[in-house]
Parts: sequence; structure tokens; C-alpha cells
Amino acid sequence: MKDKGEHTLPENIDAPQVFMSYSHDDEAHRAWVLQLSTRLRSNGVDVCLDRWNVSLGGNLAHYMERAADQKYRVIAVVSENYSRKCNEREGGAGVEAQMLSARLYENLDSDAVIPIIRNNPENPPALPAFLKGRMYEDFRDDAGQEAAYERLLREIHGVPVDAAPPLGPNPLEGRTAVEASLEVRNSQERWHNPATRGDVEFVYSQNSGSYRLGSGTAQFTLDVGQRGLGTVYVLNDPGDIANVAVINRARERSELLGDVSQFDLSSRSVTPGVGDAVVLHNRNGFWALVYITKVHAREALNRELVINFRYEIQLDRTPNFSGFEFPHSDGAPTSDGPAELQ
Repeated sequence: MKDKGEHTLPENIDAPQVFMSYSHDDEAHRAWVLQLSTRLRSNGVDVCLDRWNVSLGGNLAHYMERAADQKYRVIAVVSENYSRKCNEREGGAGVEAQMLSARLYENLDSDAVIPIIRNNPENPPALPAFLKGRMYEDFRDDAGQEAAYERLLREIHGVPVDAAPPLGPNPLEGRTAVEASLEVRNSQERWHNPATRGDVEFVYSQNSGSYRLGSGTAQFTLDVGQRGLGTVYVLNDPGDIANVAVINRARERSELLGDVSQFDLSSRSVTPGVGDAVVLHNRNGFWALVYITKVHAREALNRELVINFRYEIQLDRTPNFSGFEFPHSDGAPTSDGPAELQ
């Protein structure tokens, strides 16, 4: 039977159910938790929050027992004060910590509790004893909160950006030694970096000039071709790319990276060189920035055409790369390169 003072919300049996565990540090912190909970509900997460589910005269102890209910995942908003209260078993956070500790120790591999860090300035942040060693999402930096929120939402809905790719066949089975070697050497994953940022050296005279960045819905195919000394062209032809643009002298004009959508995205191709950046916009609404540090040729079995670049994918689907970290220096074309690559 429901307690008289306990509110209930319309249930959607398909929506993931989340219990919000936090400490009432101050009004600003309570308001931040309310805003997060409201946004999660608007994105299909059935959030159980004390200020919604317990009214004056309601049974707070009965409400807190939901932290032990297996049907709920728990978001623990880990502030410095929350950690202290959990460890000292003080207040509501202390009661919930007891329940959550028992729940996690019952199943050490459980991901039932998702720690998110807020108002917790130390590095590493102060975590309650029962959450030591657990992966957490960091909400301390306001500039990075959009990306953190999308990762949290994807985790709750079970649709991570970094989803494991499908398992491929054994390339050695049923092939001669030469055929197996070719299959391994020409695997498309050779020309793929699934991380959201990194430094890449790509021999673009291989694999028809195609190199994939990121994974899942945040994947981009960089289609590169030879143009001239120190320059290449990049196309929007791949099926996952909607638009491409170029930012000339990107390091010198870094103040413009706050909105890369302002650059011309109407052309099929752009022609960047060393020190320029390529803007990629994919068909799922994600943005990527590719900063070119070197374009050159080198001698191997045949002449190889090489591009070096640093890239970053913005997971919050905004075209804001104001925090992009440029490498220490850019490379010029090397002396073994031709006067004109045509």
C-alpha cells in the first residue's frame, strides 16, 4: 500500500528507472540535481527524486528503501559532502550508502550504481568507500557537461557511443598463408581509430584514401586525395558525412573554433594544407575537427603519400571546439616529397 504522503508518477514500463542519491549540500547543489533529474525525465528516464516522490508528512525511510530495489539503477551525485556522509553513515546519504554497499557487495560486478562527480574539487575526487574503484562520470567542469550528460544518458539507455563492434570472422581459416596475410593486411580496421580524439599518421595512397574516425553514430570517414605540395583534398562523398569545411590557419584563428558551423559547408570538397583544419559534420549530427600537421611523401616499396593530423570528435553534437588542444608544432613538407604531387 502506498504511504499517504508519497507521490507516484505515471509509469512507463519501457523507460529505465533511476533513483537519485545525493546530499543536500546547499540550495545551488539541490537546484543542480533538480535540473539534471528534470532533463533526464525529458529524455525518457523515469527518475525517482525525493522532492517529487515524498511530500510533507510522507515516509522518507520507505522512499530511501528504493535504493536497494533491484529495478532501479542509482545515480550517486558524489560531492565532497556526500562522500563524508556516506563514510560516516550520516543522514539520508548514510542510510542509502548502507543499502547500496550491501547491494554492490552482493554482486561485485554490478553496475547498479553510477557515480557522477560534482562539487568535489580534489584530484582524484573523494569517493565513498563503497564506490572506490568504480568508473564515474565527471560533471565538475561546466564546459564539459554536455558531453558528460550525453555519455550518462547513453549509459542509462544502453546505447553507448563506444559500442563494441560486431565480431568478425577468423581471417586465417580456410585460406593459404598468402591469402591470410593479404586479408589481415587489408582489413578495414587497419585504417580506423575508434577513439574520440587522437594523433594519426595515415598513408593516404592506401585504402583509396579512406580513414575512419570514432565509432557508432559518432563515426566519420575522412576521404583524402592528393592535391599539391603540402596540400590535400577532402571530400564529403562517404555515406556517413553530410558536410565538410576548411579553416585556414586554424591555430592563429583559434577564437573562431567556438562555432565551426559558421564556415562554408556547401562544397563537395575542400583543399586544406599544413596548419589548416577540416570540419566534418556527420549524418547523425556529430561534429569533428581534423587539424593537419604534416603532408609529405616518402619512399617505401613505392612512393607513399602521408598525412599527419590531430582530431577531436565533439560528443555533445555541438560545433564548439574552443577547447581543442593544438600540438606543440606543425611539420612542413619533407625534402623527399616531390615539387608537385600530381
